[in-house]
Amino acid sequence: MSAHTDETNNPAPEAMVRPTPRRVSWAWLVPVLALGVIVAVIIAQATASRGQRIEITFADASGLEPGAELVHRGIRVGVVREIELTGDLESVRVRAELAPHAEGLAREGARFWIVRPELSLRRVAGLETLLGPRYIAVEPPEAEAPRLAQFEGLPAPPSVSAGDAAGAGGVVVVLRAETAAGVAPGSPVLYKGIPVGAVTGVELADDASAVLVRAHVRDEYARLVRTNSRFWVAGGVGVDFGIFRGLTVQAPSIDRLVESAVAFATPNRPGARSEGGHVFELRAEVDSDWVSWSPSIPSEGADAP
Repeated sequence: MSAHTDETNNPAPEAMVRPTPRRVSWAWLVPVLALGVIVAVIIAQATASRGQRIEITFADASGLEPGAELVHRGIRVGVVREIELTGDLESVRVRAELAPHAEGLAREGARFWIVRPELSLRRVAGLETLLGPRYIAVEPPEAEAPRLAQFEGLPAPPSVSAGDAAGAGGVVVVLRAETAAGVAPGSPVLYKGIPVGAVTGVELADDASAVLVRAHVRDEYARLVRTNSRFWVAGGVGVDFGIFRGLTVQAPSIDRLVESAVAFATPNRPGARSEGGHVFELRAEVDSDWVSWSPSIPSEGADAP
Protein backbone atom coordinates (compact mmCIF):
# COMPACT_ATOMS: atom_id res chain seq x y z
CA MET A 1 0.00 0.00 0.00
CA SER A 2 1.35 3.35 -0.97
CA ALA A 3 1.98 6.17 1.36
CA HIS A 4 -0.58 8.22 -0.53
CA THR A 5 -3.32 5.69 0.05
CA ASP A 6 -2.45 5.39 3.71
CA GLU A 7 -2.78 9.13 4.20
CA THR A 8 -6.19 9.16 2.49
CA ASN A 9 -7.69 6.36 4.53
CA ASN A 10 -6.27 7.57 7.79
CA PRO A 11 -6.56 11.35 7.93
CA ALA A 12 -4.70 13.15 10.60
CA PRO A 13 -6.82 13.80 13.74
CA GLU A 14 -8.29 17.26 14.08
CA ALA A 15 -7.85 19.22 17.22
CA MET A 16 -11.16 19.89 19.14
CA VAL A 17 -11.38 23.03 21.15
CA ARG A 18 -13.92 22.82 24.00
CA PRO A 19 -15.25 26.10 25.40
CA THR A 20 -14.27 26.87 28.94
CA PRO A 21 -17.34 26.56 31.24
CA ARG A 22 -18.60 29.96 32.31
CA ARG A 23 -19.17 30.53 35.97
CA VAL A 24 -22.73 31.56 36.81
CA SER A 25 -22.76 34.90 38.59
CA TRP A 26 -25.44 35.25 41.23
CA ALA A 27 -24.80 38.90 41.73
CA TRP A 28 -27.54 39.91 39.29
CA LEU A 29 -30.12 37.91 41.27
CA VAL A 30 -29.74 40.12 44.34
CA PRO A 31 -31.59 43.16 42.92
CA VAL A 32 -34.24 40.87 41.38
CA LEU A 33 -34.90 39.20 44.73
CA ALA A 34 -34.96 42.57 46.47
CA LEU A 35 -37.49 43.86 43.94
CA GLY A 36 -39.63 40.77 44.48
CA VAL A 37 -39.58 41.28 48.25
CA ILE A 38 -40.60 44.93 47.85
CA VAL A 39 -43.49 44.01 45.54
CA ALA A 40 -44.64 41.31 47.98
CA VAL A 41 -44.57 43.76 50.88
CA ILE A 42 -46.55 46.34 48.90
CA ILE A 43 -49.18 43.76 47.93
CA ALA A 44 -49.42 42.53 51.53
CA GLN A 45 -49.87 46.07 52.84
CA ALA A 46 -52.48 46.85 50.21
CA THR A 47 -54.39 43.69 51.05
CA ALA A 48 -54.20 44.37 54.77
CA SER A 49 -55.42 47.96 54.37
CA ARG A 50 -58.33 46.96 52.12
CA GLY A 51 -61.56 46.60 54.03
CA GLN A 52 -64.49 44.33 53.40
CA ARG A 53 -66.56 44.97 50.30
CA ILE A 54 -70.34 45.19 50.70
CA GLU A 55 -73.30 45.84 48.40
CA ILE A 56 -76.22 48.09 49.31
CA THR A 57 -79.33 48.28 47.15
CA PHE A 58 -81.35 51.51 47.10
CA ALA A 59 -84.56 52.37 45.29
CA ASP A 60 -83.08 55.78 44.47
CA ALA A 61 -79.47 56.93 44.77
CA SER A 62 -79.86 60.45 43.42
CA GLY A 63 -76.99 62.70 44.45
CA LEU A 64 -74.74 59.82 45.46
CA GLU A 65 -71.42 59.44 43.63
CA PRO A 66 -68.40 57.13 43.76
CA GLY A 67 -66.10 58.40 46.48
CA ALA A 68 -68.99 59.30 48.80
CA GLU A 69 -68.37 58.39 52.42
CA LEU A 70 -70.07 55.96 54.76
CA VAL A 71 -70.39 57.68 58.13
CA HIS A 72 -71.12 56.44 61.64
CA ARG A 73 -70.96 58.67 64.72
CA GLY A 74 -69.53 61.45 62.60
CA ILE A 75 -66.47 59.55 61.37
CA ARG A 76 -65.72 57.92 58.04
CA VAL A 77 -66.18 54.15 58.15
CA GLY A 78 -66.14 53.39 54.44
CA VAL A 79 -66.27 54.71 50.91
CA VAL A 80 -68.48 54.13 47.87
CA ARG A 81 -66.56 52.46 45.03
CA GLU A 82 -69.15 51.81 42.34
CA ILE A 83 -72.76 52.71 41.58
CA GLU A 84 -74.80 50.90 38.94
CA LEU A 85 -78.34 49.88 38.05
CA THR A 86 -79.52 46.41 38.93
CA GLY A 87 -80.32 43.97 36.15
CA ASP A 88 -84.06 44.71 36.24
CA LEU A 89 -83.41 48.50 36.13
CA GLU A 90 -85.69 48.91 39.15
CA SER A 91 -83.10 49.85 41.76
CA VAL A 92 -79.51 50.94 42.26
CA ARG A 93 -76.66 48.79 43.52
CA VAL A 94 -73.96 50.55 45.51
CA ARG A 95 -70.66 48.76 46.06
CA ALA A 96 -68.76 50.11 49.02
CA GLU A 97 -65.61 49.27 50.94
CA LEU A 98 -65.59 49.41 54.72
CA ALA A 99 -62.54 50.66 56.59
CA PRO A 100 -60.64 47.83 58.34
CA HIS A 101 -61.59 49.20 61.76
CA ALA A 102 -65.29 49.18 60.80
CA GLU A 103 -65.68 45.68 59.39
CA GLY A 104 -67.95 44.86 62.32
CA LEU A 105 -70.64 46.88 60.54
CA ALA A 106 -70.95 44.16 57.90
CA ARG A 107 -73.40 42.11 59.93
CA GLU A 108 -77.06 41.26 59.69
CA GLY A 109 -79.19 44.07 61.08
CA ALA A 110 -76.98 46.97 59.99
CA ARG A 111 -78.99 49.78 58.42
CA PHE A 112 -77.87 52.14 55.67
CA TRP A 113 -79.55 55.24 54.28
CA ILE A 114 -78.53 58.18 52.10
CA VAL A 115 -78.40 61.47 53.99
CA ARG A 116 -80.13 64.24 52.06
CA PRO A 117 -81.15 67.74 53.16
CA GLU A 118 -84.51 67.66 54.89
CA LEU A 119 -86.57 70.63 56.01
CA SER A 120 -90.09 69.91 57.22
CA LEU A 121 -92.50 70.43 60.07
CA ARG A 122 -91.08 67.32 61.65
CA ARG A 123 -87.34 67.75 61.46
CA VAL A 124 -84.33 69.50 60.01
CA ALA A 125 -81.59 67.12 58.96
CA GLY A 126 -78.75 66.71 56.52
CA LEU A 127 -78.32 70.42 55.90
CA GLU A 128 -74.59 69.84 55.44
CA THR A 129 -75.49 68.10 52.16
CA LEU A 130 -77.05 71.25 50.68
CA LEU A 131 -73.62 72.33 49.43
CA GLY A 132 -71.54 69.22 50.02
CA PRO A 133 -71.91 65.70 48.63
CA ARG A 134 -74.41 63.14 49.82
CA TYR A 135 -73.18 60.39 52.09
CA ILE A 136 -74.45 57.10 53.49
CA ALA A 137 -75.21 56.97 57.21
CA VAL A 138 -74.79 53.66 59.01
CA GLU A 139 -76.55 52.28 62.06
CA PRO A 140 -74.62 49.31 63.47
CA PRO A 141 -76.10 45.87 64.12
CA GLU A 142 -75.85 43.73 67.21
CA ALA A 143 -72.30 42.59 67.88
CA GLU A 144 -73.15 38.89 67.70
CA ALA A 145 -75.16 39.08 64.46
CA PRO A 146 -73.97 36.87 61.57
CA ARG A 147 -71.74 38.47 58.97
CA LEU A 148 -73.40 39.75 55.80
CA ALA A 149 -72.20 41.42 52.60
CA GLN A 150 -75.47 42.43 50.91
CA PHE A 151 -77.96 44.91 52.36
CA GLU A 152 -81.20 46.68 51.45
CA GLY A 153 -80.80 50.42 51.96
CA LEU A 154 -83.51 52.38 53.75
CA PRO A 155 -85.46 55.03 51.81
CA ALA A 156 -85.33 57.40 54.80
CA PRO A 157 -83.61 57.67 58.19
CA PRO A 158 -84.96 55.10 60.65
CA SER A 159 -87.17 56.31 63.45
CA VAL A 160 -87.39 54.80 66.89
CA SER A 161 -89.99 52.05 66.89
CA ALA A 162 -92.10 51.10 69.88
CA GLY A 163 -90.28 47.77 70.04
CA ASP A 164 -86.88 49.42 69.99
CA ALA A 165 -87.97 51.86 72.66
CA ALA A 166 -89.21 49.10 74.91
CA GLY A 167 -85.97 47.19 74.45
CA ALA A 168 -83.96 50.30 75.32
CA GLY A 169 -85.69 50.76 78.66
CA GLY A 170 -87.43 53.92 79.78
CA VAL A 171 -91.16 54.43 79.60
CA VAL A 172 -93.60 54.59 76.68
CA VAL A 173 -96.70 56.74 77.16
CA VAL A 174 -99.77 57.24 74.99
CA LEU A 175 -100.89 60.82 74.34
CA ARG A 176 -104.43 61.46 73.15
CA ALA A 177 -104.90 64.58 70.99
CA GLU A 178 -107.48 66.16 68.72
CA THR A 179 -104.99 66.43 65.85
CA ALA A 180 -101.39 65.46 65.20
CA ALA A 181 -100.48 69.17 65.07
CA GLY A 182 -97.22 68.54 63.23
CA VAL A 183 -96.06 65.84 65.64
CA ALA A 184 -94.63 62.81 63.82
CA PRO A 185 -92.36 59.83 64.52
CA GLY A 186 -88.97 61.20 65.43
CA SER A 187 -90.28 64.43 66.98
CA PRO A 188 -88.43 65.13 70.23
CA VAL A 189 -89.93 64.86 73.70
CA LEU A 190 -88.80 67.76 75.88
CA TYR A 191 -88.60 68.38 79.60
CA LYS A 192 -87.68 71.97 80.48
CA GLY A 193 -86.44 72.33 76.91
CA ILE A 194 -84.09 69.33 77.16
CA PRO A 195 -84.65 66.40 74.76
CA VAL A 196 -85.42 63.36 76.92
CA GLY A 197 -87.06 61.08 74.38
CA ALA A 198 -88.80 60.85 71.04
CA VAL A 199 -92.17 60.17 69.45
CA THR A 200 -92.30 56.59 68.17
CA GLY A 201 -95.69 56.55 66.46
CA VAL A 202 -98.75 58.58 65.49
CA GLU A 203 -102.04 56.97 64.50
CA LEU A 204 -105.79 57.36 64.65
CA ALA A 205 -107.71 55.84 67.51
CA ASP A 206 -109.78 52.76 66.66
CA ASP A 207 -112.96 54.83 66.46
CA ALA A 208 -111.16 57.68 64.60
CA SER A 209 -112.26 60.13 67.26
CA ALA A 210 -108.74 61.21 68.21
CA VAL A 211 -105.07 60.90 67.40
CA LEU A 212 -102.89 58.65 69.54
CA VAL A 213 -99.25 59.67 69.90
CA ARG A 214 -96.85 57.16 71.39
CA ALA A 215 -93.80 58.72 73.00
CA HIS A 216 -90.73 57.12 74.52
CA VAL A 217 -88.87 58.77 77.39
CA ARG A 218 -85.37 57.41 77.86
CA ASP A 219 -84.49 55.36 80.89
CA GLU A 220 -82.43 58.04 82.65
CA TYR A 221 -85.40 60.44 82.49
CA ALA A 222 -88.27 57.99 83.01
CA ARG A 223 -88.60 59.05 86.66
CA LEU A 224 -89.81 62.48 85.50
CA VAL A 225 -93.01 61.06 84.03
CA ARG A 226 -95.66 60.91 86.76
CA THR A 227 -99.35 60.13 86.69
CA ASN A 228 -100.13 63.84 87.12
CA SER A 229 -97.67 65.08 84.46
CA ARG A 230 -99.04 67.34 81.72
CA PHE A 231 -98.16 67.10 78.03
CA TRP A 232 -98.56 69.67 75.25
CA VAL A 233 -97.45 70.39 71.70
CA ALA A 234 -94.41 72.66 71.70
CA GLY A 235 -93.16 74.55 68.70
CA GLY A 236 -94.78 75.29 65.40
CA VAL A 237 -95.87 78.75 64.40
CA GLY A 238 -98.69 80.59 66.07
CA VAL A 239 -100.38 83.40 64.12
CA ASP A 240 -102.56 86.02 65.73
CA PHE A 241 -104.19 88.83 63.73
CA GLY A 242 -105.96 91.88 65.09
CA ILE A 243 -107.35 94.95 63.35
CA PHE A 244 -105.46 97.39 65.54
CA ARG A 245 -102.38 95.38 66.48
CA GLY A 246 -101.66 93.81 63.08
CA LEU A 247 -100.19 90.39 62.47
CA THR A 248 -98.27 88.66 65.23
CA VAL A 249 -96.20 85.52 64.70
CA GLN A 250 -95.39 83.52 67.80
CA ALA A 251 -92.51 81.06 67.81
CA PRO A 252 -90.15 80.30 70.73
CA SER A 253 -87.04 79.81 68.59
CA ILE A 254 -85.92 79.28 65.02
CA ASP A 255 -85.68 75.51 65.40
CA ARG A 256 -89.27 75.37 66.63
CA LEU A 257 -90.40 77.13 63.43
CA VAL A 258 -89.81 73.99 61.44
CA GLU A 259 -90.38 71.31 64.03
CA SER A 260 -93.22 70.40 66.40
CA ALA A 261 -92.22 68.67 69.60
CA VAL A 262 -93.95 67.18 72.61
CA ALA A 263 -93.16 68.81 75.96
CA PHE A 264 -94.23 67.81 79.42
CA ALA A 265 -94.06 69.11 82.98
CA THR A 266 -94.60 67.53 86.37
CA PRO A 267 -96.19 69.32 89.37
CA ASN A 268 -94.22 70.32 92.41
CA ARG A 269 -95.97 67.46 94.19
CA PRO A 270 -95.26 64.61 91.80
CA GLY A 271 -97.72 61.76 91.60
CA ALA A 272 -96.83 58.10 91.36
CA ARG A 273 -94.30 57.11 88.76
CA SER A 274 -96.00 56.38 85.45
CA GLU A 275 -95.90 52.87 84.11
CA GLY A 276 -95.72 52.07 80.43
CA GLY A 277 -98.92 52.57 78.44
CA HIS A 278 -100.41 55.25 80.67
CA VAL A 279 -102.73 57.54 78.64
CA PHE A 280 -102.31 61.31 78.92
CA GLU A 281 -104.08 64.16 77.19
CA LEU A 282 -101.90 66.03 74.70
CA ARG A 283 -102.91 69.66 74.81
CA ALA A 284 -102.48 71.99 71.86
CA GLU A 285 -101.27 74.81 74.14
CA VAL A 286 -99.38 75.02 77.39
CA ASP A 287 -100.95 76.31 80.59
CA SER A 288 -98.94 79.12 82.16
CA ASP A 289 -98.88 77.28 85.49
CA TRP A 290 -97.20 74.21 84.00
CA VAL A 291 -94.03 75.99 82.95
CA SER A 292 -93.55 77.30 86.48
CA TRP A 293 -93.52 73.83 88.01
CA SER A 294 -90.09 72.81 89.30
CA PRO A 295 -90.32 69.59 91.30
CA SER A 296 -87.32 67.95 92.91
CA ILE A 297 -87.09 64.41 91.51
CA PRO A 298 -83.76 62.76 92.41
CA SER A 299 -82.19 60.29 90.04
CA GLU A 300 -82.25 56.60 90.84
CA GLY A 301 -80.04 55.86 93.82
CA ALA A 302 -79.49 59.51 94.65
CA ASP A 303 -80.33 60.83 98.10
CA ALA A 304 -83.19 63.30 98.22
CA PRO A 305 -82.16 66.80 99.31
